Amino acid sequence: MARTANEYKQLSIREFTKAAKVYESGHAGIYEMCKDDYPQMLAELEREPFADVLDVGCGTGAVIELLHEKYPDAHYVGLDLTPDMIAVAQAKSLNGCEFVVGDAEDLPFPANSFDAVLSSNSFHHYPNPEKFFAGVARVLRPGGRLILRDYTANDFAVWLMNTFELPLARLAGHGDVRILKQSQFRAMAEEAGLSVLVMEAQKGWRAHLVARK
Repeated sequence: MARTANEYKQLSIREFTKAAKVYESGHAGIYEMCKDDYPQMLAELEREPFADVLDVGCGTGAVIELLHEKYPDAHYVGLDLTPDMIAVAQAKSLNGCEFVVGDAEDLPFPANSFDAVLSSNSFHHYPNPEKFFAGVARVLRPGGRLILRDYTANDFAVWLMNTFELPLARLAGHGDVRILKQSQFRAMAEEAGLSVLVMEAQKGWRAHLVARK
């Protein structure tokens, strides 16, 4: 029986409520691999000037913490569905940084608010990813960029993951919904009115998407 969008989201909240307890410990298990995406994401962001950055699925604010250390005068907003993750991020008391509990599929920000939107290893938890892309297109300023890293692979491997691996992960209490093909990332971004600058599969089964409003 197929799960509803809310059921997927509740799975993710339960998963990351537990993860919040260990995420910053250096012994975060499978979540340690998320750190592998930070250098590529930050390098992409640094290609152009920025003043206001939104990190969707920010977790404990690790990416924003790195950015704040290097660019303390910028304004950063982190959004995550899990209150315990946001509580850890808020406890860091980073000046110029806001951390908000919210839904990636219903971004609670005014139009034209950000120069860049980041998303790292969060996208495959979204039941309705087209709503995320539409929201990104709305909150980005003209010329702003979406920088997204998630999972992808060749079409057969994606089918295997969606058919076997992710259902088992959900049985184990994870909130994973679906892995997209490269063509699906591109199509969703373009449907939202974004221009795709980069869409490629990189080492480690990683999708690297850069799109401009």
